[in-house]
Amino acid sequence: MSEFRKVITKPGEIIDFETVFEENPYLRTGVPKKKGTIERVDYTTDVYEDGKTYSKYCYVYLPYGYDPENKDKKYNVLYFQHGNTCAPDIFAIGGNKPMIDMLFDSGEIDPCIMVSVTYYFDPYAEGEQRVLVGRVPAGDGGWDGVVPNYYKEVVQDIIPAVETKYNTYLTDASDEAIKASRDHRCFCGYSRGAVNTWRELNHNFEYFRWFSPMSCMTRGDNRNMRDPMTEQEVIDYVTAPIKAHPELPFFIYCTDGGEEDVAEMKVQLKYLTHEPCFSYGPDPAKNNIYFAVSDYYHTDFLVPYYLWNSLKVIFKGV
Repeated sequence: MSEFRKVITKPGEIIDFETVFEENPYLRTGVPKKKGTIERVDYTTDVYEDGKTYSKYCYVYLPYGYDPENKDKKYNVLYFQHGNTCAPDIFAIGGNKPMIDMLFDSGEIDPCIMVSVTYYFDPYAEGEQRVLVGRVPAGDGGWDGVVPNYYKEVVQDIIPAVETKYNTYLTDASDEAIKASRDHRCFCGYSRGAVNTWRELNHNFEYFRWFSPMSCMTRGDNRNMRDPMTEQEVIDYVTAPIKAHPELPFFIYCTDGGEEDVAEMKVQLKYLTHEPCFSYGPDPAKNNIYFAVSDYYHTDFLVPYYLWNSLKVIFKGV
């Protein structure tokens, strides 16, 4: 496992990605004593400019001890976007759910609400095709006749549906209230979901303070997921919202695994973090971007191991 000393830099200081990644084997083998619950939240969206209203849903993980009657106890919210071919039930139903329980079981990570979302319009309608190639109707780009407005769905439909239902820091469903509660909201995603995480940063920076892309660098708003961006295009895309809102604090916790996975993300982050708006390191009080590197192969099923690292930083100090 790659493990180096932690580094804290001044804004714009050149770095070499010394990182710390901590493996927690109990996420897979442990038996959680404190078990959270899963609920499904249904909602509709009509943001895709095709004249259609889509009925969709997400799964919401409520940590152990969550009491709907205790309005004084509010929770931070982490939105997780799965990768290509997967579905929003990946950690909500079945044998992987205990891994999420184990994240919080030791008490080292503060409990939060976790929301599993999907860019697919109906991930189960064409299940076999989705599992094989991921090519079923989706709102994140690449589907003919559909404007890639998934980032609008997240803010306009998913956040209000979830955060007005549970004990969160959102006071009402207005745009102003969602912006006002950004300190308590994170978007993260794996692989194709990481591409969406970078898009959330670009489009929805005012609504999220925390971002955690896993195992994929940005493709901007390109419809072709395999179409690389130039160095300047990456810099412009990622820094645009930061420069537009210099008064807003943020933290980007990047994680990656395996030599093939790490290569592109490391290259793009290498020149990206030279920009003066970034300070590299794991302390949100001093830094705003970090990179934890494992030697894992590429699969969504290892996401809890990355969350074990990122959630020790995300939401700290708010």
